[in-house]
Amino acid sequence: MTPLQRRQFAKLVAASFTTTVVADLSSKALAQKSEPSKEVLYGINLLKTSNNRNREDQTPSVELNTADLTIGKVISADLSDLKILSKVNLPVLSVENLSPVPKKPRAFFLPDSDRVTKAIVLGDKTVVISTVSSTRNGYFSHLISVIGGATNRQFRAKKILGLERSNQTVESLLSLPNNQILCLVGNEGIPPFAFKTLDYRTGKIISKDELALPPLPLTHRFANLCQDLKGNIFATEMGSENVPILITMNLQEKAIVTGKVKIKRLAPLSFEGRPLFNDVKDLACSSSGQLYALATDKNGKNNALFTVDVKNGKMGLVKSFAAEKFTFSL
Repeated sequence: MTPLQRRQFAKLVAASFTTTVVADLSSKALAQKSEPSKEVLYGINLLKTSNNRNREDQTPSVELNTADLTIGKVISADLSDLKILSKVNLPVLSVENLSPVPKKPRAFFLPDSDRVTKAIVLGDKTVVISTVSSTRNGYFSHLISVIGGATNRQFRAKKILGLERSNQTVESLLSLPNNQILCLVGNEGIPPFAFKTLDYRTGKIISKDELALPPLPLTHRFANLCQDLKGNIFATEMGSENVPILITMNLQEKAIVTGKVKIKRLAPLSFEGRPLFNDVKDLACSSSGQLYALATDKNGKNNALFTVDVKNGKMGLVKSFAAEKFTFSL
C-alpha cells in the first residue's frame, strides 16, 4: 500500500469511527428524552412509640412514604400519581447534641405527646422532619434527618437549641442556603409567633437576624411555610376570625421604610365558594409551580390534597392522601 493509499484508508477509518460515536450518542440522548424525569412526593406520618421514651433526647418514630411524579405535571384525581412506592419506618433516634434546653414544670399537665410539624428537603436531597414532644417539664423540638438513597440511607437527629423559653416550639421550616433553616416559632403551638433562623449543622437558633425578618402580629397564628422555584415563600396566617389567609414574601423584597422583608396578604383560603374555618395541615409547591394544600376532606375524617390558586385562595380537591405532612423533591 502506497503512502497515499494509507492516508486515504486512515481517513475512512476515522470517519467511520466518528459516525459510529455520533450515532451512539444520539441514540442514548433519544432514550433519555423518552424516559420522563421524576420528582418525589414525600408523605410523613407519626408512629406510636413507648411513653417511657426520653422525650427530650429521643425523637418519636415516624413513617416516610414516597411516590414518584412526572416533573412539571400537575397532579390530578384521575391519575395514579399518588400510588405509594415505598414506606420506611424511622426508628426512635437519640439526638447528637445533648445540651440541655429550658425547662419549667407546667401547672396544668396533659399526658406526654408527640406531633410532626413540618417536612422539607435540603439542597443535597436530605429530608428533614421537625417534631415537637410535650412532657410535664415543657416542650422539646427536634430535627430528624433522612440522608442518602434507599441503599445507603442514614437517620440522624438533633435537638433544637437556643429557644428562649420552655414553651417555645418550632412549628414550620424552610430550607435556606449555607446550611440554614428559616423557622416559625410559637408558644406551645399558639401565638405569639416569630421568625427565627436555625443552623442546621448544630441545631441551634441563630441570635443575629441577617435576613431582616419582619415582626409578626402578636395575636395571629402562622404556619405552613413553603417556597416555589422562583423564591416566593408562602404560608398561612389566621386571626380571630379563624379563616386562614394565604400570605407570601420574598427574602429579596424589603420595605423601604422599615428595611424588613415585606409580607403580602393574598386571599382567604376557600373551598367550593366557602371560606375555610380551620387552617390547612400543610402547604408545598411542586416543580410545576402549583401550590398544594393538605387538609381534611368534606367529611372532616380523612386528609386529602388540594390545589391552591395563589391569586384568589380557591382550593380544588385532588384526591385523598393519607399523610400528616408532605413535601416535594426534584
